[in-house]
Amino acid sequence: MRSGVRGSSGKMPRMPRNLLRHVSSVLFLVLLSGCAINEQKEIEIGQKTHWQFEQEFGGRYPDAQLQTYVSGVGMNVARYAGRPNLPWQFAVLNSKQVNAFAVPGGYIYITQGLLFRLESEAMLAGVLSHEAAHIAHRHSVQQMQRAQTAQGLAMTAGVVGSLFGYGWAGDVTGAVASISLMKYGRDQEKQSDLSGLRYMTQAAYDPRGMVQTMSVLQQASGGKGGPEFLSSHPNPGNRLEYLRETIEKKYAGAAQGGKVGAEDFQRNVLARRVAAMEPAPVDAVVWCAHCHEDVRATIALKK
Repeated sequence: MRSGVRGSSGKMPRMPRNLLRHVSSVLFLVLLSGCAINEQKEIEIGQKTHWQFEQEFGGRYPDAQLQTYVSGVGMNVARYAGRPNLPWQFAVLNSKQVNAFAVPGGYIYITQGLLFRLESEAMLAGVLSHEAAHIAHRHSVQQMQRAQTAQGLAMTAGVVGSLFGYGWAGDVTGAVASISLMKYGRDQEKQSDLSGLRYMTQAAYDPRGMVQTMSVLQQASGGKGGPEFLSSHPNPGNRLEYLRETIEKKYAGAAQGGKVGAEDFQRNVLARRVAAMEPAPVDAVVWCAHCHEDVRATIALKK
């Protein structure tokens, strides 16, 4: 997918040199070892890149109680993702973008810009479950492997640049990699939605929280989803439809008795909102930065 992170000029920003060096070194090691990225290599990629990634998105939100709360929700759903060997981490980034990220190796981030738009713990669990599912199914790793098999380091760096929300990865071998390389297909995105529903339901959350989150994003974008013929993934309207249908067929009991957690969310998140009280940026922003362009909910924030 194409990242929704744009500057005021409308151009896609370049990956900062320090982050590029980290990513490039890791990818070079991966390429030397062959095309297969096993779980240990995936973990290594995350360990060597996640800190720089955090810094490029404002660092972690400066509230220990809020971070502990979000991490607890994330770890609760990650228990059901089927990858117990990953060093799962969940954190809030101090960025006004409405966004969430899944970095290989189990590092999942939600920006304060998205977090403070939510209304309950179940909605938060829906976002984190979706991201956990991308990692559980190794979607980004699959894309990286395809890229390195096809064209080597330059394309692989381009994929990672797109994965991490950058339009261009930089000049690794003198080639410019296109952000369009990182496209998760309809099946992968739907798999993450449906697996995420299962994780949050097993964690005793009301699965309608995911639907509510998608509804908030759709409303914020003016109800406009990408044209379906331009994408292999359904627009937000179709997404809401299959999520609701799945809940009705498989998780009706959980929808009635699952945790919503509005009061807990109010106390641990919304009541602690400080930096987000500042005027939001007008730049277009996106939830699920690594998802297909027409999968994401692109939101034009208005003053």
